[in-house]
Amino acid sequence: MDSLEQLLSLVRNARFVDMTHAIEEGIPYWPTQPKYEAITMNHQKNGDESYWRKIIFCEHTGTHIDAGSHFILGARNVDEIPITQIMGRGVKIDVTDIRPKRTVSISDIQRFESQHGSIKKDDIVFFRFGWDEKWGVGNKGAGFLCDWPGTSAKAARYLLDKGVKAVGTDTLALDAAGSDNPSHKILLGNGVNIIENVNKLGELPVFFGVIGFPCKFKGGSGATMRLVAVID
Repeated sequence: MDSLEQLLSLVRNARFVDMTHAIEEGIPYWPTQPKYEAITMNHQKNGDESYWRKIIFCEHTGTHIDAGSHFILGARNVDEIPITQIMGRGVKIDVTDIRPKRTVSISDIQRFESQHGSIKKDDIVFFRFGWDEKWGVGNKGAGFLCDWPGTSAKAARYLLDKGVKAVGTDTLALDAAGSDNPSHKILLGNGVNIIENVNKLGELPVFFGVIGFPCKFKGGSGATMRLVAVID
């Protein structure tokens, strides 16, 4: 079977889960960054031929990827990330027992591996804190912005040593609220991308295919992205 036939077979037979939050006005955002705004400039109801909007938002809006340059001076920008960087085996580690502002430890990851098998080189690891359930528009999303948990520096180094390509989370940031962002510095400083504000991890099996395409912003520190799980 050639590549085209394999692709068509995948589209026909696999189940796809959209791990992306819809981007709309009022969604949670980092307080020092601009909020998402959509301004209608043309609309048929106003007598215009077509409908289009002017969009204002930060690169790190909604479900997004962090490029190395987000924290590391001189590191790779988002347009320089290889097209296959967010393609491969997704690994979901359930850490919903981690309390607010606390962090995932190496033992949490090793416990997962003892039950399900080892994390492998080029895996894309996602931590499910259950934080996507707090996502919402306006006041409904206020809890998403408070006291989220994250990964410890030791856990980040453990995943780095495993050779993973990216690490994702369903929280606002991979590092816990109030931290000095050690995981960002460790991972982004060594070519491992971070994916934040991930949706629907609770619907996925432990292992799944994952495909993600960030917007190609020239010189960008990150980009909103479409992230999809593929389940056989």
